[in-house]
Amino acid sequence: MSEQFFGFDEDDEQTGRVPYRRSPWRWICVLVVAVALLLTGFLLVTGMRTVQAAGENQPFVGHSWVITGTYSDLTHDLQMQTYNGVYSGSLPDDSNVGYQPFDNGLSDPAPAQPGQQVQFRGTQTGGQSDDFPREVDALLAVDDGTLRVVRTTEAGSMSPITSAGIADQRRNGWLLVGGGVLAFAAGTAGTVYCVRRVRREEGVR
Repeated sequence: MSEQFFGFDEDDEQTGRVPYRRSPWRWICVLVVAVALLLTGFLLVTGMRTVQAAGENQPFVGHSWVITGTYSDLTHDLQMQTYNGVYSGSLPDDSNVGYQPFDNGLSDPAPAQPGQQVQFRGTQTGGQSDDFPREVDALLAVDDGTLRVVRTTEAGSMSPITSAGIADQRRNGWLLVGGGVLAFAAGTAGTVYCVRRVRREEGVR
């Protein structure tokens, strides 16, 4: 922004004139614009990510399970740059589990049985053992005829994917997007009001 906007006028200093009073609403304008842009960006990005996540979960509706895993070791991630945790747990006690091989992310897919004790690769990354939670929830789902670990999160934070859950996720995502649009509109209205106050207080025509 220009020096004149914030009240620094070199001509006033050189001629000895006392600069006229600058309205504090100038700074309020800057604050309103900054807050509106940050809030709008946060809500829009979060909302679109939520909607996208709902779309990614859609194929797993009706054939997903959540199991608890206990940390046992760590292993290089698939890019060999950081590490993934290795967890131990039991496959769901559901006969549908045995209809396809289980890919634990550590070795080739192999036949599995309901309730079988398994090890699997977590999806969180880190550089050392302390970076990984001691217990996780692991989302298992059938993908391309193979039972896989879709993702792992902190224990107690996940549930199987259902149609109702997908609908809630989409609704929440679009509500966040709508909130972003409202934040932008409110910021625009607030900026216009601030500018009018500045003009009125400083006598600008």
